[in-house]
Amino acid sequence: MDQNRGNWYILTGLILGLILGIVYSWVISPVSQVDTHPSLLRTDYKDIYRLLISRAYQANNNLPRAEARLNLIGDDEPALALAAQAQRFLAEGGDHEMAVILANLSSALQSSEEAENPPVPPPGTAAATNPSENTEENGENDPDNPATSTQEPVSSQTPLPTESLPFILQDSSPICDPTLGESLIQIVATNSSGDGIPGVAIQISLGTDPIEIFYTGLKPELGLGYADYSAEPGLTYQVEIPDSGLIISDIEVPTCQNESDESYWGSWEIYITHPN
Repeated sequence: MDQNRGNWYILTGLILGLILGIVYSWVISPVSQVDTHPSLLRTDYKDIYRLLISRAYQANNNLPRAEARLNLIGDDEPALALAAQAQRFLAEGGDHEMAVILANLSSALQSSEEAENPPVPPPGTAAATNPSENTEENGENDPDNPATSTQEPVSSQTPLPTESLPFILQDSSPICDPTLGESLIQIVATNSSGDGIPGVAIQISLGTDPIEIFYTGLKPELGLGYADYSAEPGLTYQVEIPDSGLIISDIEVPTCQNESDESYWGSWEIYITHPN
């Protein structure tokens, strides 16, 4: 009888303890959910956060809001972080459309930074002056004479959207550079000022069979207009810029020799630019 009574006491104590624990955790001191700051997220969750911001930017085209959201992550250079994520996404076999969304936001951020911080003219360059001041100093202000009119001139520095401008081929040639470590088809896209253009779509084909579409600007450490593709010796490639209709054919990995007369496979280099 004493043994049975002891077992019942233990069981009763466990049930009372369970009930008291539930009451304490649910009523007296329930768990409170606290939002985590984006900068404290794990790396994979930060990638998801950047992708969501990029998709939101694609939908509303609100760059200031996208910048504010990206700043919460705490990246030193948000544009480069987006480009690096797009490159990782492609390397892991991810959807090209998602990589393009990331690259587009990266390109928009870089263009915004360039617009806010224009290049400083070299020393000795004459500063722009107000035409009305010049004409007043010369005592000339003839409204019928375009050369002396004080009407505000139309700026010739207004940038044109790159999407509307076709690319032309500057150069396409084999190169022998043993420091590359692999055979690459390297593409560099620039504007008329020589600045790299990110986000340019490039299609690689074998004859009429497209292999892959990739984009400039996904390796910003090599230039905003840079892109490359790992080529295989013995194949003949074709590079096409779909937005411009530009096609570069007969691209093959060249055979090169180093200083010791040892053969190795080279690469191919392509430069495209806007004509004006």
